[in-house]
Amino acid sequence: MTTNDFIRQCKDSNEFDYYQMQQIHAGFENGLSIEQIKLFAKPEFDNWQMYEIRCGFRDGLTMKQVKLYAKHKFNEDQMQQIRSGFINGLAIEKVKIYAKPEFNGDQMYQIRKGIENNLTMKQVKLYAIPEFDWKQMKKICNFIKENNITDMSMNTIRFLFGLNCI
Repeated sequence: MTTNDFIRQCKDSNEFDYYQMQQIHAGFENGLSIEQIKLFAKPEFDNWQMYEIRCGFRDGLTMKQVKLYAKHKFNEDQMQQIRSGFINGLAIEKVKIYAKPEFNGDQMYQIRKGIENNLTMKQVKLYAIPEFDWKQMKKICNFIKENNITDMSMNTIRFLFGLNCI
């Protein structure tokens, strides 16, 4: 299938709006393959989700990395945080800790920053809990870093931070 055939097929389907079609065109302009574009050229993705997926390829991510977040269950903010983890050199195993739809983009950011700041996975898992909002996560993360905490019970975290969300 040629580029023009693919674009025509997408346009003729009437499943894509103007902004989604712009992302498909931009994919070809960025030199992406049809296989890469097919990953995001789906009507269930809005144009911002399509943008995040396209940018993953533009930024040199592998198909495996992009497929981790090229899912309708993630919004564009969540996709951006997952993509940023890969861009910043995190291994897929570490990104998977926060690449979960139950975390919003702000929560993903706090978890990602903890990983990037060399907290151990055990330390990150102390606050990578969906019930904590991003501000609570940030407080707990800073406490862990400042005090070099390696293990703590949920009851202790709840007590220290006055959290009743577990």
